[in-house]
Amino acid sequence: MTIMKASNISVFILFCTMVWCSSSSAQIITSGSLSILKDQQQVNMICDFENCTVDKHSIDYARHKHSNWEKGVEEIVIRFAEGYNDKANSKYYCKFGNYPEAEYTLVYHLIDIDDDQDTKGTIDILNTKTQKVLVHIEKANGSAGTFGSFFNLLGDAFENLGKKLGKLSKKSPSPEKVEWISI
Repeated sequence: MTIMKASNISVFILFCTMVWCSSSSAQIITSGSLSILKDQQQVNMICDFENCTVDKHSIDYARHKHSNWEKGVEEIVIRFAEGYNDKANSKYYCKFGNYPEAEYTLVYHLIDIDDDQDTKGTIDILNTKTQKVLVHIEKANGSAGTFGSFFNLLGDAFENLGKKLGKLSKKSPSPEKVEWISI
């Protein structure tokens, strides 16, 4: 009898942990719809590190520590695109990168990169010409891998984030069905 109670308690704790973890890492669209990416072949992508901390240090510290910063940032953007364009995830195929003439610009505002290279931030998708925010996403977080260099692990986090965004694009309603929420 006590084994059965202990087993039920263990299952309950495991269930609660799974629910808490899945809800705390869910991306939340607070305005707009990812359906705007439907017909886009290219989307300009900017990684905004301006207010980001890296393992409790300033971004300047991280840039100085990693001499290959610009090349590393290019690589993590490629990994984001790979995650987003995974056929199992995204409803829309899109290239993300340095495309300043693209209709839309995705800005990933990084808030924190922890010591495991997990990322926390928000995403805005803007009309490139007008700079008007069309989509805002909270809790845009990516989980890194276990082993590797700083940029390899950061690339894992960006790829994970891209996959999450791709899955979110599958669920994103058409703009006509969106309840617009101002932020």
